[in-house]
Amino acid sequence: MKSGKLEKRIIGEAWTSSELYANVERLCDFGSRFSGTQSERQARAFIKGTFEAYGLRNVRLATFDYLSWSRGEATLRVVHPSERALSSALSLVYSPSTAAGGLRAAVLDLGMGTKEAFAARQDEIRGKVVMVSSDSPRGGRRIHRREKYGRAVASGAVGFLFVNHLPGMLAPTGSLRAGALAEIPAVGLSHEDGFVIRRLLRDNDGVELEMHIENQTKPGEFSHVLGEVPGIGNDGRGENQVVVIGAHYDGHDISQGAVDDASGTALVMELARIFAPLAGKLRRTLRFETYAAEELGVLGSTRYVESMSDAEVAAVDFMLNLDGAALGSNRGLALQGMEELSPLFSNFAREMGYPLNLSIRVNTASDHFPYLMRGVPTAFMGAERPPSRGRGFGHTRADTLDKVDEVELRESAMVAARLLLRLANLEGEIGRRRSREEIRQLLLDHNLKEPLEAQGKWPFD
Repeated sequence: MKSGKLEKRIIGEAWTSSELYANVERLCDFGSRFSGTQSERQARAFIKGTFEAYGLRNVRLATFDYLSWSRGEATLRVVHPSERALSSALSLVYSPSTAAGGLRAAVLDLGMGTKEAFAARQDEIRGKVVMVSSDSPRGGRRIHRREKYGRAVASGAVGFLFVNHLPGMLAPTGSLRAGALAEIPAVGLSHEDGFVIRRLLRDNDGVELEMHIENQTKPGEFSHVLGEVPGIGNDGRGENQVVVIGAHYDGHDISQGAVDDASGTALVMELARIFAPLAGKLRRTLRFETYAAEELGVLGSTRYVESMSDAEVAAVDFMLNLDGAALGSNRGLALQGMEELSPLFSNFAREMGYPLNLSIRVNTASDHFPYLMRGVPTAFMGAERPPSRGRGFGHTRADTLDKVDEVELRESAMVAARLLLRLANLEGEIGRRRSREEIRQLLLDHNLKEPLEAQGKWPFD
């Protein structure tokens, strides 16, 4: 089939099939798919069975041990200058339990939790419960929750409050460390409960809180689901390079995780369905990877990529991450600091007649990052969202199926499929592979050393 006819067939499949949204529904109906839950195991079996039904080759699980964490009760109340309960409190993932009798301490509001805010009040932090907003300064890099938490721990705080900057009585959750029990107790709070504390701080000399948290940990296992569409080989002899298409299938235990990331997983599954009939007809092998334990600090894909040999990594020409790619409009690609990829994808956009928004921003908090750390060219596919919305409903109880727009989902599938076809058949290399020292310099150039150090994730000496 000629390339033009093939692309039109792929577009038609992506735009007209009902399978994509049906798979989002199925994933959401299992539940949260949080690591260690029955819903995670059900989703894993469903993805594996669906990959096999679509005709993918070498469908398999990659399984790893980890520290499983489960949420218990969390309560928070103001005890001075007056007493009142704050009903929205949720433990953040990997928060330790409080000691018997709970934790009582004064609270210190550090706004958005920037490096500058911590530095300005460094002498006041020790022994306090630090409160920060989920928001980040406009026009700059988003400050990750784990970064803010790490600064609080390093400064001697005894507790941590992470307050949603968006109204709606929705407390955010999210991980504190990657696969390890965190150092100090931490909870997410709704915007409204955070407002109560800030108002009390404004009108009084000090505010004291009492926190009670009870969570559990135990040894566990998680598994990724992988499958392939074999290519013919770039050199015509079957010695093939690989394009990886990935997303995580786990969500947080408080919701369906519909946007983050049932939608991304369903996109990977839809691309697998569309491309499975093309086995042996494309230059590159396509490997479809759905990851567990991303919501545990990108733990799952990190463990997986670290387990790959140098030869296995060298076979990967490119990794496309579809985490949350279904939400919003005007698709774009964050090219992870690899400026030389911009002309290639700009040319793809011209051929497609689709205005891809390209950036060289480096994102460290999703499943492309472990590949980047091994020098593989990567991109994170996303869409435009109002800056003030931040994560939106993600990581709250409201990340439910009604938030997934089927038209936006189909548009994402169509754009991703057209890109994937071009990547699969491109002659020559897709992008230049980086050495470990070059990756180190890339992170330094993007001012990511201190943020990654705060998270305990700076990988260099």
